[in-house]
Amino acid sequence: LGIALVLGGAVGNLIDRAAAGYVLDFVDAYWNDWHFWAFNVADAAITVGAVLFAADTLFSRRHVPEAV
Repeated sequence: LGIALVLGGAVGNLIDRAAAGYVLDFVDAYWNDWHFWAFNVADAAITVGAVLFAADTLFSRRHVPEAV
């Protein structure tokens, strides 16, 4: 899921850049007096995908066989 979100977001940004020449950031986040970054849905997908991928990498309990 993480890789799919990263790739999907990257393709979405690539399509915007190829079609319009730029990527439009249309979500502008505020909290009281704090202004956060502006982003779009593709940026959010890339960020969530990267976090999921990192969490899977760091916290998975897959057994790696020992070298013989």
